Amino acid sequence: MRAARVTIHAPVTSFRYPFFVTGTQPTFDFPPPSTIHGHCASALGEWPDPQTFIFGLHFTYRSKLRDLEHQHVIQRAGPRERVSPDGPTASVSGSVQPVVREALFDARLTLYLDPSLGGAFRRPAYVVTLGRSQDLAEVVAVEDVTLERPKRARLEHTLLPQRLRPCVRFGTTVLLTRHISEPPARAASFAQYIALHEPVLVGADPAETTRAFCRVDGVDLDDLWVDPTVVDDDGFPRGVWIHRITG
Repeated sequence: MRAARVTIHAPVTSFRYPFFVTGTQPTFDFPPPSTIHGHCASALGEWPDPQTFIFGLHFTYRSKLRDLEHQHVIQRAGPRERVSPDGPTASVSGSVQPVVREALFDARLTLYLDPSLGGAFRRPAYVVTLGRSQDLAEVVAVEDVTLERPKRARLEHTLLPQRLRPCVRFGTTVLLTRHISEPPARAASFAQYIALHEPVLVGADPAETTRAFCRVDGVDLDDLWVDPTVVDDDGFPRGVWIHRITG
């Protein structure tokens, strides 16, 4: 399977929980699939077709930080609010709210995409950001690779679909936005994923390591591939799970 391997670095990034509006703003440990779709749209200059869009990812960061930010909240002014006692009636009013925000420091994202998107990241249509619009990022490398079917694989620092939970004892189950439709509807769909930081070894002997991936009848691995150019010290190539955002 031919793929474009895109490596992106961001000094600071965050992926806000969509269910929090005020107060502390935590961050997900991985970019949601909808964020990756939007990230590719920024490079391409238009929305990739969600029906055919696929991706694999490997994501790391050095540490998590907390910072105090000020949110400037602007709203319609009440009928009695004035700029000064003798001045005209104000049309808007504003307030400042301090908010604690989590962020990820020294983040590196490796995406495996359809080869047609590789050229977009070589000459992005818009400013490269990862996470929020102020989280500037850099495209470090765009390479053409050939993914292979695995005899064994190392799954680590990646997202896996929740249906693999019987096979994987590690990682945290998270609810992420899978796809957000184009404006003006902006309808969001959600799905559960396994946020996997720890290594899980496909093809390892369960009698020899607790990190072995457990084969379970009825759970297919059709979307599992490996990047043969990235191999660990034990000879396990990097596993790449191919995700879709619709269907």
